[in-house]
Amino acid sequence: MKLDQSIIDHQQHSLTLELCHLPCFNQLKVEHIRHIDAGLSNPCFHVSYENKSLFAKYLTANSIEPFVSQLAASEGIAPKLVYVGHNWLVTEFITGQGLEKSDQSEDEKIAIVLALLARCHSILDLSVSYNSQRNHQALAQKTFITDVNVPTQSNIPNLDISATINQLLQKIKLSDTQDKALQFLLNILQKNLVNTSKFLSNIQQVLCHGDTNFSNVIQLKNDDTSAEPLYKLIDFECACIAPIEYELAMLMAVNNIDAGKVELIESLYQQAIISKKLPNKPLDIVDNIASKTQNTLKTSTVLVTCYLDFSFLINALWYMVEYQSRKQLKYKKLAIKQLSILAIRYPQADIVLNEMR
Repeated sequence: MKLDQSIIDHQQHSLTLELCHLPCFNQLKVEHIRHIDAGLSNPCFHVSYENKSLFAKYLTANSIEPFVSQLAASEGIAPKLVYVGHNWLVTEFITGQGLEKSDQSEDEKIAIVLALLARCHSILDLSVSYNSQRNHQALAQKTFITDVNVPTQSNIPNLDISATINQLLQKIKLSDTQDKALQFLLNILQKNLVNTSKFLSNIQQVLCHGDTNFSNVIQLKNDDTSAEPLYKLIDFECACIAPIEYELAMLMAVNNIDAGKVELIESLYQQAIISKKLPNKPLDIVDNIASKTQNTLKTSTVLVTCYLDFSFLINALWYMVEYQSRKQLKYKKLAIKQLSILAIRYPQADIVLNEMR
């Protein structure tokens, strides 16, 4: 069963008309708007306006994405914002290709993503005062046009894996056998996480992107072949306050990176943190590298592994939701791929797979 194309076209047309009437545009014409059909979770459009290329995304109500996108843009790791309001996010349109299409090795791609995440993770000091939160809001309001109250740091959700999984389960049609198997698996993963966390005294909470699929990293087009390539992070709709280990685990799961690379990824992340903290003066690097290494955020391999199992489950359920709502086979295949990895260690995942195939 396929979705009625006329329904999809009608929705796109309605949003296109709505986009034309946003306060940030003056006499924007429909023919200057092109729908972006790239499997994105929200309707997105390419807008040509006053000799500028813009990217417009229709958001769910109370989305935190505009606020986090602005914080990331202020650090130079995300596109600049143009407008926020009426459930719309409008940014500059960046020309380039997704990292997933690059001919670089997997390890090189991982290093690029981790360099961006190291900067993302340092954006917020989670001990900031209320006044600092107001400063963030003032920064956002001065930088882009908005006709709504800009969310603040206090609106960024804390990671709640159980709630996330339960919300996904409520959207999926499952047999009784599948439901029982998934609930049993969830209980096992929760116990593993609790038991692991008991032995860790300092789990660092940071601002996480939450969905660092290689396709969410854009290599900017640069005509200067001698210059270093620049990269931007996009799509902050899954942003949350969470342990670094969760971010690293989701990076691995969503990109199908072998679990044997956990320690390599932790090492590359430490290097990314050090590189970000090192001073610009070359002569100071040798004197500072030892102390910077000692003060670098430490991660737990065991905790990354626990979150990796959760990440496979979250991704599988999300793909199942998309498959059942969009009726597109690619989402079923992606769900099967994530569950197949879990099934190597957990027979409950295999029970779910048997009824999906």
